[in-house]
Amino acid sequence: MSSPWEKFYREHKSSLIAMAYRLTGSWAEAEDIVQETFTSLLETPAVFEQVRNPLPYFRQAVVNRSLNVLKSPRFSRETYPGTWLPEPLFQTATETDHSVLHEEQVSYAFMVMLEQLSPEERAVMVLRESFAVDYQEIAAILDKSEAACRKLLSRARNKLTRSGLEETKVPGDRVSAWVQAFLQASRQGEFTPLLAMIREDAVLWSDGGGKVRSALRPIFTRERIMAFWNGITRKGSMAGELVPVRLNGDWGLLLYQQGRPVKAIAFEGDAQGQIRNMYLVTNPDKLAMAPPLSLPLTH
Repeated sequence: MSSPWEKFYREHKSSLIAMAYRLTGSWAEAEDIVQETFTSLLETPAVFEQVRNPLPYFRQAVVNRSLNVLKSPRFSRETYPGTWLPEPLFQTATETDHSVLHEEQVSYAFMVMLEQLSPEERAVMVLRESFAVDYQEIAAILDKSEAACRKLLSRARNKLTRSGLEETKVPGDRVSAWVQAFLQASRQGEFTPLLAMIREDAVLWSDGGGKVRSALRPIFTRERIMAFWNGITRKGSMAGELVPVRLNGDWGLLLYQQGRPVKAIAFEGDAQGQIRNMYLVTNPDKLAMAPPLSLPLTH
């Protein structure tokens, strides 16, 4: 790789991976997409020499590869066993690779929200609202008119509004309080004290990917959610070491059993500061990037 391209790769790699992660919901997939994009260009010297404005070129290539992944059978949400949740990202005290995601506040709730959109709606929302790409470039990337791209974004926003999925920013100290309360409840084996922190109409979403036992359907209402946590605790499923950790920039929890991460728990709140959604990821493939228990976690 020539020196200018090495510099470009170093400067934009994290941003392009962050873009692909938002589009696919998988960090591992995002890394592969960006690496393959650069490799493909370097293997075609004629194209390599013709690229004069590399960032739009790579953005278009990364978006196209990401959309192809989303539309592929192996990534199909329709055939996925149960709820499909995005791969969570974790941050340890010594980890820096995902700092761009924390700085840009890519919350887990936002990633879940994107799952409700079509691939093209998702692409427009990510490009416009996360990376401030202008409509002219978005239109070129998606091979659509600027008017059509504006309509896609409007449709995406309306879809999320109608579904009640607009992202709400909750103060970090409130999220930390949820985590500490859940941690204490887990240690005591009794989750009833959490009732006051959870909305009556809260929902628990669980993703085991068909590889570990999990609830295939969402669990509605706080009473049923409390019954779920109390039930799996009595069965020993919460045994192990439950550790607070930065999860997509916000506080969440990781459960380790025999030193291996087996459950990631994230929270989403409403404007009143109550929990309205809980996310439980147990699919081992989506916990592959969780830090080993031996690493110092971010405090």
